[in-house]
Amino acid sequence: MDNSLYMAPMLAFTDSTFREVYFRHFSGIDRAISPFIVVSENSFYKKKAIQSLLPSLHESVPVEPQILGKDPLAFAALVNLLEEEGFQSVNVNMGCPASAVVNKGRGCGFLPYPDRIKEFLDIVMSKITIPLSVKMRTGLNSHNEIYPVIQILNAYPLSEVIIHPRLGVNKYNGPVDLDVMDDLMALIRIPIVFNGDVSRTSFYSLKRRFRSVSRWMIGRELLKDPFLAQDIKSTQERDFNVLSSMNAISTERSIIIREFHDDLLEAFSRIIKREEALVGKMKSYWYYMDSLFPERKWDIENLKRILTLDDYKKVTDRIFN
Repeated sequence: MDNSLYMAPMLAFTDSTFREVYFRHFSGIDRAISPFIVVSENSFYKKKAIQSLLPSLHESVPVEPQILGKDPLAFAALVNLLEEEGFQSVNVNMGCPASAVVNKGRGCGFLPYPDRIKEFLDIVMSKITIPLSVKMRTGLNSHNEIYPVIQILNAYPLSEVIIHPRLGVNKYNGPVDLDVMDDLMALIRIPIVFNGDVSRTSFYSLKRRFRSVSRWMIGRELLKDPFLAQDIKSTQERDFNVLSSMNAISTERSIIIREFHDDLLEAFSRIIKREEALVGKMKSYWYYMDSLFPERKWDIENLKRILTLDDYKKVTDRIFN
């Protein structure tokens, strides 16, 4: 069974600029979900503002916009606007664990209230014509919350459900709960995308455990290990040890990383005009990329204190050289 690999939505990281640059330098990703667009409760959007948030229709990999909101009428209105813009499917965020989101009953804050989810889907599905998928955790406070939600989701013609088997209260801490995922595999009648801690060391063990899953979403590991998707595509299950050992950065791969970095800096410089903000944006990616250059920890640590573009370029030159 072929593996379909998805790029996860990571707010402030995997926006359209990042994706367009990433897809120029790396392969293996088949589909991406964009970082969420927040529903406007009055259903009013300035066209220019909406277009700046949307994934580009010209990206080389299909992109599905993700929407965060709990008002079904406003949600449906945004879906219809996105359809007018040319998008052919959308995703609803029922997984974001951020307190500011959860406290408003959105994202992962939806999950303890299955009746609200049913009412939401009843209205939304009656007012949209393009496919809808769901991205979700396995509960906010307890895994028990997911079981009535799955019964509800099974009643609708959803295109797929992306499951991150971790509680919202745990944020990104601790391991994913694979035992809960085992239970859900027997209950869900919708195509499943597995999300959560998919890496070059875990991928084939997950693949062996969840034989019927062929869709996999990669988040933080793709920022740490940008060759991961193409390495998965170039190996087979029998090559487990090969995949695990391919993360050493060769001279050739270091050159590709450098070209990707410089391309990303150039792309963001056309959008972010304030120097300190541009440097801050680029520094945020080193929170993940530092693992690629373990022998340059001191230089990467120095990046935290840098404010000017000239200093940033000097330090990154040392890192890459």
